[in-house]
Amino acid sequence: MSKLIVIKEPEGDRSPFLRGILVQSLVNAGLAFGVAYDLAQAVRNELQAEREITSAELKGRVAELLEERYGSEKRKRYNAGSHSEPGIIVHTPTRSVPFSVGILAHSLETCAIPPEMAMQGARKVLARLRKTGHREIDHKALRRVIYRCLSEHCSQTSADRYLSWRRFENSGIPLIILIGGTTGSGKSTISSELAYRLDISRHQSTDMMREIIRSYLSPQMVPTLGYSSFEAWRGLPGAVGGAGPTIENPVITGFLSQFAAMKLALEATISRAIEERHHLILEGVHVVPTELNLEVKENEAIVIPIMLASMKKELLHKQLKRRGREKTRHQSSHYLDNLDDIWGLQSWLLDEADKAGIHIIENWYIEDTVRAALDLIIDVLMKHFPSQPDEEVWNV
Repeated sequence: MSKLIVIKEPEGDRSPFLRGILVQSLVNAGLAFGVAYDLAQAVRNELQAEREITSAELKGRVAELLEERYGSEKRKRYNAGSHSEPGIIVHTPTRSVPFSVGILAHSLETCAIPPEMAMQGARKVLARLRKTGHREIDHKALRRVIYRCLSEHCSQTSADRYLSWRRFENSGIPLIILIGGTTGSGKSTISSELAYRLDISRHQSTDMMREIIRSYLSPQMVPTLGYSSFEAWRGLPGAVGGAGPTIENPVITGFLSQFAAMKLALEATISRAIEERHHLILEGVHVVPTELNLEVKENEAIVIPIMLASMKKELLHKQLKRRGREKTRHQSSHYLDNLDDIWGLQSWLLDEADKAGIHIIENWYIEDTVRAALDLIIDVLMKHFPSQPDEEVWNV
């Protein structure tokens, strides 16, 4: 698919269409992040056959879709432009920026506050600033206002989540999110969603790591790397002519052989992120927390393992079929032909995770899965950085 070019009027400047930029502009206009993200995705899908579009045409189409999906009020808000308040300037240690309801609402959603509540809280903050006559405000004072508005008008839970997240952000401690699951469980999609919503720039897939390792290790050294995770047994000794080796569970044995070749690379990736104090999302079938050395010193990093699952075989079949449509017909058939082995590998992964107390999330609807993951992440962070409003809200 060729890249859609947006021609800015009247200057005539040309730039690629970027979904993230559109999402941000919609958020800045006061729309909830979920609404903005869904609409930007719909716009991208609708315009995928186009090569060029003017900025006015793009804005018009976005406005039309807003009205079709969410009513005329949303369209009016978008056409009215950003909800930034030029008269209310927020001073941070590095810069001064206009206060924005949309940006604040997005920030609150990052704290696992539901979208509608986040928008309500952000609007209450704006109303409070207007009522008190603020034209400029220090970022610490703004945080006090945000905390109080969330506590008074939303819920104490949302206020505590906000404060815990602020304390975590100011700690400088890296967040390492590990997302495992078998083929078709939705790891890549959920990881991308979390990376976008949490503003985490480092997002690594173990599939890519496997390809890199394959490029410098000969097939004779690690024959299982040449196969998908659910058929790595074909590279085991004795697997000739498509027949399985004479071992009790060849699928799991083959997978563990494949994992062993990647373990050091996985642990090195995690260690590097911790050393450089960067947040990281590492996803893939080879993310097996029970087999990785995840011990970190106190205040060195926060590591959160998550296992995604399709708990109904019929659902997994549909997900594999859907995934196959994005690839070649041969690949689609390959997934479905190996459904039993994929299901067996998932059963083993989930059993290992369950025994180790690792959180398992059933991936049914993307939005629900992302919300469950965000809830888990903020709950873990709150244990490390409990809300202490009497002492901390004035200083974070």
